[in-house]
Amino acid sequence: MYSFTQFKGTVQGVSLSPKIGYVLPHRSTMQHLTQGHTHSIDMGVVWQYDGSKSWHIHFNRPRFGFNANYTNFGFREVLGESFGVQSFLYLPFFRKGHWSFGSKMSAGVAYVSKKFDQQKNPKNNAIGSHLNGAVTIGVLLERQFKAWSAGLEISMAHWSNGAYRLPNLGLNVPYLALNFDYYFESIGRDQKQLEQEQFSTSKWRWGSQLIASAKEVYPTGGSRYGVASFTQFLQYKVGKVSYVEWGADVIYNQSIIVEVEGDYKQRKNWQLGSYLGYVLPVQRFELIVAMGRYLLNPLDPRGMWYHKFGGRLRLTDQLMANVSIKSHWAKADYFEYGLTFEW
Repeated sequence: MYSFTQFKGTVQGVSLSPKIGYVLPHRSTMQHLTQGHTHSIDMGVVWQYDGSKSWHIHFNRPRFGFNANYTNFGFREVLGESFGVQSFLYLPFFRKGHWSFGSKMSAGVAYVSKKFDQQKNPKNNAIGSHLNGAVTIGVLLERQFKAWSAGLEISMAHWSNGAYRLPNLGLNVPYLALNFDYYFESIGRDQKQLEQEQFSTSKWRWGSQLIASAKEVYPTGGSRYGVASFTQFLQYKVGKVSYVEWGADVIYNQSIIVEVEGDYKQRKNWQLGSYLGYVLPVQRFELIVAMGRYLLNPLDPRGMWYHKFGGRLRLTDQLMANVSIKSHWAKADYFEYGLTFEW
């Protein structure tokens, strides 16, 4: 049984994080987009888990929050600016005294003011739509005080629409950032009694997932094509909370016969794949990263290997909402939006 008292056992505060970086040209055709430093700032609210529950201790007292983000890419005439909202999670690898070091991940949506336009903005070959997904992954070294904390972060941010609208090379920005959090009460660990362990005791879990999406293929400005998939997965618990997940994907992707030259029937749009992944549940959220290989891939438009990175949010004891990105190595294929049911 899962508890939905997300904010119980937390200390609330506000956060500020100024960042500096640059647009990293991950394709030779993107060299012209790096014109100056990228400047960014996050402002938001944060909740620090207070150590009153045993799962807080197991995860080294993580924290989560919500940020509003502003980014100037350093090439305003072509790339413009980004305005976004994200949720974030800090998972310390370890704590020693008042110091901690761990991973910080955030995900959300962003509005990019300048997108590709054949007449007005042809130099922007990275972003094809105003609305994009925004993801940041990094590491954070932090010093905590009685009611505030300060830290140094190294991270990589990515903007992409998951091939919903082309071009979609995406923007990658490595960052160096400072993190400041101020809390409205002490964040010291002075709890005398821990609540009972809240981890699931089941070694095996299995479930089903339905996914729907849409994508565009080159040339730009063309039609959009639907994608649907059904996944059956089995999980085995390793350690106290994490799981190894094996799954089988049945995929129907309308864009395949359009992307590959030739006169093919729609049955060539079917793909069958199998993947192995790692799942880390943190309260209601589950982070998943996986690598798979097609078993049936008649036209092989993007290769035989594929990857998944995303999360599932538990809505009820058995039902979860899924948002993830499916890619072939560094090239996004499409976003996966759907529902997951755990039997």
